[in-house]
Amino acid sequence: MRGSAPRFSAFLFVSLVSLAGCLVSCGAETVLGLPRDEAASRLKKGDITFILDSPPEAMGELIRLHVSAPYYAGLLVKARGPSASGNQDRAAVLFETSLIAACIGGKDGRLQREAGGELMRFLLEWDVPEVERFLGRLEGKGRSLLSAPAIRSLRAACFYRLGRFADIEALYAGVGDRSPWDRAFMLLAAGEGSAADFFLGDASLEEARPWALEEFGDRLAETAGRAVAEAAAGHAAMVRSAYGEGLAHFRAALTAEEGLFFRYPALVGELGRAFQFGSAPNEGLTLFQDWDVRLQGDKPELRYLVLYYAGRIQRQLRQYDQAAAYFDRALDIAPDELQADACIWYILSMSLQEQPGETAALIGNYITRWHQDDYFADILDRLARYLVAKRRWDTLAEVFSLIELRSDGATIAKYAYILGRAVSEGLIKPAPRPAEDYFRIALDRGNASFYYRAMAASQVGAAAVPIPSDQRSVDQRSNADDLGFLLGFFEYGAAGLAYDFIKDDTDRFSPVELRTLAAAFAAAEHWEESIRVVTAYAGRAGYVMTRQDLVFYYPRAFADLVEPLARDAEIPVELLFGLIRTESAFAPGIRSRVGAVGLTQLMPATAQEMADRIRRRGGPNYAEDGKLHLEDPAVNIHLGAVYLRYLMDRTESPLMALLAYNGGMGRLRRWRNAEAKLPGDLFLETIEYNETREYGRKVLSAAAAYGYLYYDMTMEAVLADTW
Repeated sequence: MRGSAPRFSAFLFVSLVSLAGCLVSCGAETVLGLPRDEAASRLKKGDITFILDSPPEAMGELIRLHVSAPYYAGLLVKARGPSASGNQDRAAVLFETSLIAACIGGKDGRLQREAGGELMRFLLEWDVPEVERFLGRLEGKGRSLLSAPAIRSLRAACFYRLGRFADIEALYAGVGDRSPWDRAFMLLAAGEGSAADFFLGDASLEEARPWALEEFGDRLAETAGRAVAEAAAGHAAMVRSAYGEGLAHFRAALTAEEGLFFRYPALVGELGRAFQFGSAPNEGLTLFQDWDVRLQGDKPELRYLVLYYAGRIQRQLRQYDQAAAYFDRALDIAPDELQADACIWYILSMSLQEQPGETAALIGNYITRWHQDDYFADILDRLARYLVAKRRWDTLAEVFSLIELRSDGATIAKYAYILGRAVSEGLIKPAPRPAEDYFRIALDRGNASFYYRAMAASQVGAAAVPIPSDQRSVDQRSNADDLGFLLGFFEYGAAGLAYDFIKDDTDRFSPVELRTLAAAFAAAEHWEESIRVVTAYAGRAGYVMTRQDLVFYYPRAFADLVEPLARDAEIPVELLFGLIRTESAFAPGIRSRVGAVGLTQLMPATAQEMADRIRRRGGPNYAEDGKLHLEDPAVNIHLGAVYLRYLMDRTESPLMALLAYNGGMGRLRRWRNAEAKLPGDLFLETIEYNETREYGRKVLSAAAAYGYLYYDMTMEAVLADTW
């Protein structure tokens, strides 16, 4: 499949790239008709009009700013879409400029890989004459340049497009470290029998694999056999979540060669999901039961997958006892801790759904066999809700005794605080421990929960400080090349594109490096991404957040709007900040799946009602042009503040107003009427919707953090009057 090919003057571009090093060192005065400093300033602000107004063949001038500047500019041009005249041509020249310059300098390995990857997408769509011209430009740069891995992959792509298969084999002779693209071109050129490993192995899913599958077409069945071809097609369908299509291909693969699934165990997992979500669970269960019998005592990793997915299918069929039996058998041969915890989680989750009264006993049976305590936080939260709603305080205390010495801090704080309040309200007789003992445990062990720590502190007159006075040492590993590449997005106006290059790779970076990226996002006012980056490292084992982490995690964004609007609505400013932080993470254009819009996530009908209320009171007419602009921060925050005030006037406390904000006033009344005798904080623990229950905690936790960080308040003081 070939698309329209970008066209630009090869001669002019070759001349520009050849002069790139000189242009950088000679300090050229202008870039695309602008003084160099002005061009740099505009690009840093994301203003690329001067680039779009220049001809494609002039793009190489951006190298005068920095080796990497053309790459980021290329991403910005590409993001404008191919419809604008010359954008594909401009982007291709920009990526090529950065790639060549980076390779000449022998640095910026990440830049080479990314620019090469962008060029690969163009190259595979160009027509043959353009491929020949591109190959000529590469091979005219000298032998040292041709040894760069990114250049080698691009040359192989050219050879493939030109039918020069022998040159591909010669190119990779003696090369041990081959990228997915390298393997794809080798495979397509030689038709090797390793096609099954390439398409069905455990390697990460790169662009090279679906592209190679399409290029092979019917030849794959001839080269590697029908079973491999069908399984590869099924694999590709599952990546797209096309479960029915994937199942059809897997059925064909099973018919052709059932043993293929035994050789590639990862396929068993995909087959299990295809049966589960592809509307054929009974068929899958029958197959896996047969495999279970045949695999007795053999291939434990494969047998684990068979038992695990048999359990998931039984669960979907609502055959819970049988499902639990499969998960229990799978647990005995789980290949790693994560898989073991997954089995236990399913067993406990089904118990909560069908026989919640028995779940506490099951926890006693399995707690010594689970590994990651936070993996079960949702199970323990749901169990706590059930036990509080049923007033089974003794059982709650029994569960707490099981988890006290081994669960995560947030869960321990939750159980300890609830028990402390139950004792103080006289709901547990006789009390297992004094209420203060429970509150002290919540205060001391609840580092992961601002809400329960602060609530406990308010009960005993203590101070809940969210950060310790002494900071532990943190991981100082260095990924300077990659970090520099990522910071380039902020230097050259592409901050809005940066997170896609970070989100799947955060484990490689130290907290210090990630904090640097969080600071860059915050400086660019991309608050949501800054919060996500902090989240990626703040939860690491042994890491303790610093005050600067908290500032990035709870940014005082849009303060010029939030503070006066909170004051006008007579609501605590820290509460409004907490609501916005929880609802939207300060992303003005965000929309929920149910249609809520903007910073305070208002539904259009609610927003219109609040706008009418503001107008009738003599305020601005936000619908003057016939439309509410809910993406406008000023409009959205004003409407959200008025709505929160409206709910506070109709409920008994700020907490109840928040619960109505999330769950609706009608539901809140129904929930509250059923639990009228419980104080507000314990009532929160009984709410049947996990989302609303957690929403109340999140907003109040954030409010406590905002009060502490910015308004000289203690966290316990913020929360003391909320319920």
